Amino acid sequence: MKKFNIVITNDDSVYAPGIFHLYKALSSIANVTVVAPAEDQSCKGVGVSLPKSRMIEAEEISWEGEEVKVWKVFGTPADCTKFALHYLCSEKPDFIISGINNGSNAGRNVLYSGTVGATVQATFAGVPGIAFSAMYDEGEEKFAKAEQFIPSIVEHFHEHPIPAGTLMNVNFPAHKVDGMKGFSLAKQGKSFWDLKVGSDTDLKGTTNYPLVEEWDHHDEEENSDIHLLTEGFITCVPIHVQDLTDHKHHNDHKKDFEKLNKLHFSETF
Repeated sequence: MKKFNIVITNDDSVYAPGIFHLYKALSSIANVTVVAPAEDQSCKGVGVSLPKSRMIEAEEISWEGEEVKVWKVFGTPADCTKFALHYLCSEKPDFIISGINNGSNAGRNVLYSGTVGATVQATFAGVPGIAFSAMYDEGEEKFAKAEQFIPSIVEHFHEHPIPAGTLMNVNFPAHKVDGMKGFSLAKQGKSFWDLKVGSDTDLKGTTNYPLVEEWDHHDEEENSDIHLLTEGFITCVPIHVQDLTDHKHHNDHKKDFEKLNKLHFSETF
């Protein structure tokens, strides 16, 4: 079978173990190009850099012992996607794949995640995007355990193409491989890790305000990724980003909202 052309990126940085394991997982089935941030860009979402100079700094580096093109970008994960598509790739790759993230990106975490943000940018550009994240309790070995499943998932989405405007958000559970129950195409859950501004009496009188990480819990449906991950399933949620319109609200309230025209634009309306 002809090898895929795949760009991989992440938000944990080009030096993070997760992206190296993603490369190892894909190297047998794809021609891989690595384009990743120079430093940790977690929680940057789909944000892009807009410096006054209107320049993005990037440099080609090497991974010791590996024959793969690796680019280090001084910017966000979405910057990396743009750099790959606009500068490095002579034609669109088969996939842009992000990860393997060090931590869950299930539930509403997708709105904060730079891992997912890179694939959102790919989706905007018409390139199929898959985000991989691991919430194993173990250390770096969690990425090695995830490797074996990744080629099958990518090949599945080659045979069953991802619809335009949609990305795939895959999360691995906090279970050992022999405890996993299987794969599940899931719905997005509601719970997420939330950073809140805390109160610390030692910091009063300063300009510093501590950020406190808390789990924002919501009741979950049994087919949500949040619930299924706790049951030991590898979850995949199709995230549609082409149109975020609340169509019901639009249809129900369009006429009421546009009555404001008579207050401010009476001569026209």
